Amino acid sequence: MNHFTNIWQEDSPLVLDSAMGTELDRRGVCIDLPLWSARAIREAPQVILKIHEDNILAGADVITANTFRTDARSFRKAGLTSADARQATLKAVDLARQAIRSACVQHTVSIAGSMSPLEDCYHPERYPDDETALQEHRQKARWLAEAGVDLILIETMNSLREAGAATTAALETGLPVITSFILNRAGKIFNGDDPFDTFRTVQSSGIIGLGMNCTHHSIVSTLLESYFQQFDLPLIVYVNSGIFHPDTGWEEDPGFNAETYEDIAADWYRRGVRMVGGCCGTTPEHIRAVRRAKAKARCEGESHRTRG
Repeated sequence: MNHFTNIWQEDSPLVLDSAMGTELDRRGVCIDLPLWSARAIREAPQVILKIHEDNILAGADVITANTFRTDARSFRKAGLTSADARQATLKAVDLARQAIRSACVQHTVSIAGSMSPLEDCYHPERYPDDETALQEHRQKARWLAEAGVDLILIETMNSLREAGAATTAALETGLPVITSFILNRAGKIFNGDDPFDTFRTVQSSGIIGLGMNCTHHSIVSTLLESYFQQFDLPLIVYVNSGIFHPDTGWEEDPGFNAETYEDIAADWYRRGVRMVGGCCGTTPEHIRAVRRAKAKARCEGESHRTRG
C-alpha cells in the first residue's frame, strides 16, 4: 500500500494542483500541438519545475506530473519515437519529484501520473478502436508505474469507451486510479454519453475515485446533488477558468477568479467533494484559494461536530 492510498483512506479533503498547459503558455512557453504541454519537458523543464513548486507552496496535496501528452501516438505525430515518449514520461515525473524536494513543505505531497485521451479531448470521434486504445494506454500506464507515480489520474475522458480502455490499462499496474471526465455544456460526457450511466459503469472497475474536469464550474455544481444521491465513490473536481464553445472556441469567464473560486470550492467541500483543483486557465493563485476553502470547510465541519 503506497502513501497516497493511506492518505485517501483517511477520508479528509485534499487539494489538487492547477493547470499545466495553459500556465506554461501564460509564462511564455510554446505549447503547440501535437505535443501540447509535453514540448516543455524537452524545451523548458525549469518552467515546469517552477509551476509544480508554486502549486506545492500554494497548498496542493497532489501535483500532476506533466504527462498529459507523453504518449507514443502524440510523439509519433511530432516525428519522435516511442522511446522519446517513454523518456519524456520518466523525466516529467522526476521534475515533479524534484519540485517536492525543493519546495520543502511540511505537508505530504503525492504525484499523480496523467493519462489523457489518445486524440484531441474535444474530438471523441477520433477515438481509434478499443484494442488499439487498450494497447496504447497500457504502454503509457506501464511507463507511469516505472516512473514511480503515487496514483494514476485518467483525465479529460470524453467517452465511456476510451475511459474504459484507459481505466483497465491503469488498474493493471496495481496503482490507485481515479478516472475523470470532461462534460459538455448540457452536462453530458463530451461525446453525449449520460454522465451517471457512465460513472456507474466505470466505478465498478475498481477505481478509488471519479472526477469531473476541464468543465465550467456551473455545470459541475448542477450535478453534485444527483451525484451524491447515487454514488458513494469519492469525487474530485477541477474546473476551467472559462468555457469551451465547439463553434467559437475558448471564452474566459470574467466572473471567475481566485476569490470566487474560494467560495465555490468551499461549497463543494461542504457538499462532499473529496479533492478540488484547477484545470485550463487556472493558476497557483486559484490553488491558494482552494487551500483556504479546504481549511474553511474543515473548521466548519469540526465546529458542527462540537455543537452536535
